[in-house]
Parts: sequence; C-alpha cells; structure tokens
Amino acid sequence: MKRSVAYAVVVGFSFLGMAGSAMADACQATGTLTEAVGTVLVDSGQGFANAGVGTSLKGGDKVSVQGAGSAVVDFGSSRTVMVPGSTTTTLQVPGCGLAVDSSTGLVVGAVAVGGGVAAAIALSDNGSGNGFIFPVSP
Repeated sequence: MKRSVAYAVVVGFSFLGMAGSAMADACQATGTLTEAVGTVLVDSGQGFANAGVGTSLKGGDKVSVQGAGSAVVDFGSSRTVMVPGSTTTTLQVPGCGLAVDSSTGLVVGAVAVGGGVAAAIALSDNGSGNGFIFPVSP
C-alpha cells in the first residue's frame, strides 16, 4: 500500500511540475501595445519613454497613462491588460502566477486534501492487516 501511495505522489508531483513548466512558458510571453490613447509611457528598466501602438512589452514592464486616455497590451490567446488614464501599472501576464480564483483555488484545495489523505494512508498502513486506521492518542 505504501508503494502505491508513493507512486501516486510521484506521478502527482510530476504532473504539477509539467503544469508549472507550461505556466512558466506562458509567463515569458511578450505582448504588444495594441491601443494607446493619450500620452502612454513605458519603462522596461531604462526609465520611462513614449510608447506607441506596436511597442513590444513583457511582464514586469511598467506602463503609465498620463491624464485622460488608456492603453491596451495584448499577450495573445485573449489575454489583454487594460491600463486606464492617470494610472501606472506593472504588467503581469494574465494567467501567470498563482492568483487564486475559482479554478486555481479548486486545484490548490484538491492538492492539499489529496496530500493529506495520502499522508494519512501512508502513516496508518503499519502492516497489521487491519486496513485503513487513523491512530488516536488519548
């Protein structure tokens, strides 16, 4: 029983590693400034400079819209970031990182519960043949 739990844990962590790798690739995506209304400035680590439609951006770059106006950065696959007027924003690629929403919260919860159940099974299987037992201390 312990061996099957160990295999399940290894397979589970391998899956999470592959999913994390795919997410890391998505986080490296570059975006394009597709809309610039008003004065739009971009800082990619060299200080703020004027930016126009077609400017290439990545996560971590800062976008500032001075006064009235707006900017839209498109990272592809229906992932856009809108920066409203009179705002400075550090870009985060949508879908990148572990922001807890309804889907990632469910995944994190399932991993936590699954890990707890696997640990309980592994710790309670002492070879006595009594099956699934949770030890209780007095």
